[in-house]
Amino acid sequence: MRTFIAFFVGDIKNITRDSMLFGAMLAPVALALFVKYSISSFSEDLQAMYAFSIEQHFPFIMSFVILLPPFMLGVMAGLMILEEIDDHILSYIAVTPVSKSSYLLYRLLVPMVTSIILTIFVMIYTGLVNFTMSLLPVVLQAALLTPIIALFLASFANNKVEGLAIGKAVGIIVVIPALTYFVESNWLFLLGVFPTFWISEAFMKNNEIALLHNIYVWIGFCVQGIYLYVLFKKFNRKAT
Repeated sequence: MRTFIAFFVGDIKNITRDSMLFGAMLAPVALALFVKYSISSFSEDLQAMYAFSIEQHFPFIMSFVILLPPFMLGVMAGLMILEEIDDHILSYIAVTPVSKSSYLLYRLLVPMVTSIILTIFVMIYTGLVNFTMSLLPVVLQAALLTPIIALFLASFANNKVEGLAIGKAVGIIVVIPALTYFVESNWLFLLGVFPTFWISEAFMKNNEIALLHNIYVWIGFCVQGIYLYVLFKKFNRKAT
């Protein structure tokens, strides 16, 4: 426990010193502010000028927004792991009572818990949808995106610069909800290889058929479990 506290204190210092990491932490809060005030203003303008109500599309907008805090925190966690690999922190940990598995668990668990808190905050603060307990599995599903992104960057990038470039490229997965919302085709299920597909679909089906919502949630968890297992194995091979 003391070791984890020491890690946490060190992380706070690193985040406050690194403008990029600090920005990643503040980005979800800035996102909530932007969505709350821009969407409400945009909705009023559309209603006044074109008699068009955007409110019916709020669930779709939120299915996209809830992916952003976990993704941003995942990139931040991945960059921190890469920086610590460059600084040979893992080598130092190997000669201490703290195992690499414990270090990795901490490095992934803290951003994941933070993403749960921030995602719930964004949903409640923006007010685009009513947050209910039935959405908690979807929130947890979205939060699992954080360790997946972090492990992906840590496994395939060799340094922070590469990690940032890969993070930007991987960001394409957060636009998947737009495809599933505007295009009707059974071929879209091919996008099920991406974990964001099941997150957005489970969120959209929350107020529809309960059985379908639960199916999307559990399939999503299975897909994410496969990602975590494969990426964890790859990261271990890289770190040894």
